[in-house]
Amino acid sequence: MIKFLKRLYRRFIKTPCCIIGKKSAVYDPTKIINSSNFPSTIKIGDYTHIKGELFIFGHGGKIEIGDYCYVGENTRIWSGISIKISDRVLISHNCNVFDNDTHPLDPAARHDQFKTIITSGHPRNINLNDRPVLIEEDVLIGANCSILKGVTIGKGSVIGTGSVITRSVPPGVIMAGNPAKIIREINKK
Repeated sequence: MIKFLKRLYRRFIKTPCCIIGKKSAVYDPTKIINSSNFPSTIKIGDYTHIKGELFIFGHGGKIEIGDYCYVGENTRIWSGISIKISDRVLISHNCNVFDNDTHPLDPAARHDQFKTIITSGHPRNINLNDRPVLIEEDVLIGANCSILKGVTIGKGSVIGTGSVITRSVPPGVIMAGNPAKIIREINKK
C-alpha cells in the first residue's frame, strides 16, 4: 500500500519533469514541458545554465544536454525522437533546435493535430518525420539560428548568427547563411 501511495504522489503531485545535474541552473522564464511524463527523457548535465524552452512531444522524444552548456533566452529545443547536445556547447538566444517537422504537412492532418493538442494534449501517435539531432562538443551557435532535423554539428564548429542549418556541419568550421554554407575552417585564416 505504501509503494502504491508513493507512486501516486510522484505521478500526480511531485513528479519531476527532468533530471538536473549538480550546480546547474534553470532560470525564469524557462519552460520545461515533458509530455512523456518520464523525467529521464530530459537530462541536463552538471554546471549547465538553461534560459530557454525544452519540450518533449507526446509521441516521444529525448533531450540530453551535457556539462557546462548554456541555452539562451527564447531558445526552443523541441524533440520527438532525440536531441543530444554534448559538453561545453553554447546556444545563444532566439534559436530553434527541432528534430522533426513539428506539424504534419497535410492540411487535414495538421488540423487534426491542432484539435488534439487543444482538447487532450499532444498526440501520442503521429508521424512528424523525426530524425535525431547531434551537437558535438565545444560548438557555438549564434543568436537567431535554426537547427533542423537530422543534422549533426561537428566538434568545435561555430554557427553564425541568423543561420539555418539544413545539413550536417563538419568539425572545426564556421558555417553561416540561409541555408548555411561553410565560410572557412577555424584553424585556417
